[in-house]
Amino acid sequence: MRQRSDISIFSFPILSASFVWSCLSALAHFLSKIGVLKAAPFPCRVISVGNIQAGGAGKTPLVSVLAREAIARGFHVCILCRGYGGEWEINGGVIEPRAAGDEHEPGANLVGDEAALLHEMVPKAWIAVGADRMIQFQKAQSRSKKDFDLVILDDGFQHWKIKKDIEVLAMTSHRPWNVLFRDFRCAAKRADLVVWTKGDFPPFPHGKAWIRTEYRLLKGSGDCWLVTGVGDAAFVKKTATEAGYEIKEHIFFPDHARYEADEVNQIIADAKEDGCRVATTGKDWVKWKQLQVNPSDVIVLEPQIVFAQGKEYWDRMLWKL
Repeated sequence: MRQRSDISIFSFPILSASFVWSCLSALAHFLSKIGVLKAAPFPCRVISVGNIQAGGAGKTPLVSVLAREAIARGFHVCILCRGYGGEWEINGGVIEPRAAGDEHEPGANLVGDEAALLHEMVPKAWIAVGADRMIQFQKAQSRSKKDFDLVILDDGFQHWKIKKDIEVLAMTSHRPWNVLFRDFRCAAKRADLVVWTKGDFPPFPHGKAWIRTEYRLLKGSGDCWLVTGVGDAAFVKKTATEAGYEIKEHIFFPDHARYEADEVNQIIADAKEDGCRVATTGKDWVKWKQLQVNPSDVIVLEPQIVFAQGKEYWDRMLWKL
């Protein structure tokens, strides 16, 4: 099975689903604006990072950059993450900052792959996981020795239950007929910062101040089998190829895929027989680690975010510089 990366592909079912979902989001925003739906204030500053397409916009790396910058500036940070696909999405839980020498890591099946990845990328942050963000924040606050002074609301653009101080919106060049959208593109006007993360042309050329980021991998080489379970598999393949990897086979699974040990080990064995190593994303690797996969058999592709344009807007809005 192969995934096409041409963003001009038209799909009427995707467009229809995007329209319905976007209408529901617009209705929720309208009801929130007129006070029918009430947003709860927090005792500290809240920065939301979200997107309008359903996955693949590069939201999680932006959350990690924001959290690391905040911690470097002395903020006591709590990330609120839904924990999609993990047990804690329903039950809730708190990931505490990793202490020096602590090898214990929360399992992705428990906390969700995005929360597990954020814990790896920002080990000094508190991460409250669960669908009810307010309750999980209160749990984290009760366990922390001091009050939080910054909350980062992961995947928060459509979230109306929490009052937000700043909206950061990740957007790509995709359109609602080739990937699923959950908000109309005009909703980007609500954002304080629009971050153009992927694609060949600006996503919102209507006068909104925006920031341009790029995703870069360390240079690599050699023949690889690429395995992905993310929202934009074609972009991962493109980034890996640009970094110097020769992708001989691309096996991809749905976003937030659950892997079985036999399945992963068989892929690794088949790749070795083909004279290749297996490469995968950080989001997939946090799940593979639970399956006792040998790290030496896998190349983990976790790109760095580079601000190509508009970093001054980012600093001014977020840090008042």
